[in-house]
Amino acid sequence: MLYFLYGASIMFHLMMALLFSYKRRTSLNIYVSTLMLVTVALYVKNLALIGDGYYDSALESLYSSSIDLFTMPLYAIVLIEACRPGWINWWRASLLYIPFLAFMTVSLVYPEPLVFDVIHISSFVYGVLLLSWSLHEVPRFERALMEEFSYEKYINFNWLRGIIVSFFCILLLWIYDSVHPSCENDAIYLIGSLVVWAVACFFFYRQARVISIVKAYESADSQSVVAPSEAEALASVATSLETDIDTDTELPDAPTDEQSVQQEAAFAERMHLLFERDHVYLNPRLRLTELAALLGTNRTYLSQYINQCCDTTFYDFVNDYRIHHAKLLLHSTDDTLDTIAMKSGFNSLSTFRRAFQQREGKSPIEFRASNGKNSVSND
Repeated sequence: MLYFLYGASIMFHLMMALLFSYKRRTSLNIYVSTLMLVTVALYVKNLALIGDGYYDSALESLYSSSIDLFTMPLYAIVLIEACRPGWINWWRASLLYIPFLAFMTVSLVYPEPLVFDVIHISSFVYGVLLLSWSLHEVPRFERALMEEFSYEKYINFNWLRGIIVSFFCILLLWIYDSVHPSCENDAIYLIGSLVVWAVACFFFYRQARVISIVKAYESADSQSVVAPSEAEALASVATSLETDIDTDTELPDAPTDEQSVQQEAAFAERMHLLFERDHVYLNPRLRLTELAALLGTNRTYLSQYINQCCDTTFYDFVNDYRIHHAKLLLHSTDDTLDTIAMKSGFNSLSTFRRAFQQREGKSPIEFRASNGKNSVSND
C-alpha cells in the first residue's frame, strides 16, 4: 500500500511539474514546478531508505526527515509569490534557505536527538509565522485586484486562505510523522499531501494570469500619473511633430489651475455619462483597463480618481451601480433573481446575492418584500 501511494504521488508531482513548466512561465509556475520536482526527489529518497522493517534505524529516519527540510523554504516561496507577486528574488530566496541549510548541516554533523527536536520545533515556529503573515497579506492582494476587476472571479481569495491553512496542516503531519515514523503515518501524510496539492495546483495554475495583471497594475503605479487632457495634448504634439517637423514650433504651455479644474470637471462628466447614460456597469466583465480606454485616459489616473475623488475602489464603485440597478428592477418588475442578476451586470446569482447582502444588509428577496411600496430613486 505504501509503495503504491509513493508511486501515485511521484507520478502526480511529475505531471504537475511538467504542466507548470510548459505554459505561462510566470514566477509562481516556476516555483511550483521546482517544488514538485524537489518533492519527487525526496519521495524517491524515502523509497530507497525504506526496507523490510521500514527504516533500518531511528537515526536513519531522523536523517531522512532532516533532508526533507529542503522543501520548507520552497513552500514559503510559493506562498509568498501567491500572496505578494514579484517580491521574491534570488537574494530573498537565498535568505529563506540559510537557516534550513544550517539546520541540515548541524543534524548531519551532530546527529543527536536534541538537534532533531530543535529542528522540529523551529519548523513549527516557522510554519506559524508563515501562516500568520500569509493570512494577513491576502486582504492586501484582494484590494489590489479590486482596483482592476469589477467581478469576483479573480477577487475572492478564500481558496488561497484554505490552501495556506492546508499547507500548515501538511507541516504538522510531517512533524508528527518525523517524530513517530511508521507506515501508517507515512500513508496519512502522503494522502493528505496529495489531496491538498491536487486542489492547490488547480488554483495556482489559474492564478498565473491574475498575477500577471497585478504586476502590470503595480508597475503602472510606480510611473508618473498623467491627466487625460495632458495625455491628449502630448499625443497631439507627437502627431504634429511626425507630420510637420518645425524646429521653431513652440510647445503648448502647461495647463493652469483653472484649466486643470475644468479638465477634471469634463472628465467627471464623461465618467457620469458612461455610467448613467451608457450603463457600462452592465458589462459583467468590465475591467479598469477597458473603462480607462473608453474615457481616453490611463488606468493609473482613473484608479486614483476613483480612490481619491469617489473614496472607493473600482470594484465597489461599479458594483454600487449594479446594486442600484438591481433595486430598481426588484421594485418595478416580477423578474426572477437570476434574471435580475444578469440584467444588472452580475455574472452569477451567488455573486449578486452576496454583494446585495453586503451593501443593503438584507437579501434581495427581503428587500423586495419590505420595499414593495417604497420608490427607489435614480440618484
